[in-house]
Amino acid sequence: MNWLAHVFLSPKRIDHQLGNLLADPLKGRCWEYEAHDVCEGMRLHMRIDAFTDAHPEVSRAKKLLTARGPLKGVVLDILYDHFLSIHWQRFSTKPKAHFLEAFRTRAIKASGGYPAEAKRIIDRVVKSRQLESYERMDGVKRAFMRIDNRLSERVRERDGMMGYLTLIEMHRAELEASFFRFFPALMADVQASMPYESFDHWQPLS
Repeated sequence: MNWLAHVFLSPKRIDHQLGNLLADPLKGRCWEYEAHDVCEGMRLHMRIDAFTDAHPEVSRAKKLLTARGPLKGVVLDILYDHFLSIHWQRFSTKPKAHFLEAFRTRAIKASGGYPAEAKRIIDRVVKSRQLESYERMDGVKRAFMRIDNRLSERVRERDGMMGYLTLIEMHRAELEASFFRFFPALMADVQASMPYESFDHWQPLS
């Protein structure tokens, strides 16, 4: 899962949400004297990733993209953020614009005391409104281009994000249907792992 899903899947506590967002770029390392919620958010991020990687719907979706390709998991992460964004009301009790603006305001304030690298990542992702950008396919394409621009020459020889756009267009309906089967199962797993937390921004799980 990518930025938007990780923030949405957290309990609505800002340090927890930011820990979930920061886990990948900081490689799951909390900094000294950090708030407990940031570390808890990073741990939830790892649980989400483990559940996602092991789920059969995700495996089937990857096969739709290509039999091989080291980047297809990254492609699917961003595409799932796109599906979550365009079908937000199906999963959330809060209007997306209100949820994201409240998160943005609280994230900028909370990150003021974070270490420089963590604050830089939050500024890049949150202040630039990347979470909002996934609703449109042109935002997805820009995300793909940013990743391609950071790839080493060795990786680019094997794979590239932009090359998946045709496959996404070909299999979009199947990929979207697979997401609808997978994402509620992920939500249920997160909720089961944190039974005392409030997820009042989620639609009730059936």
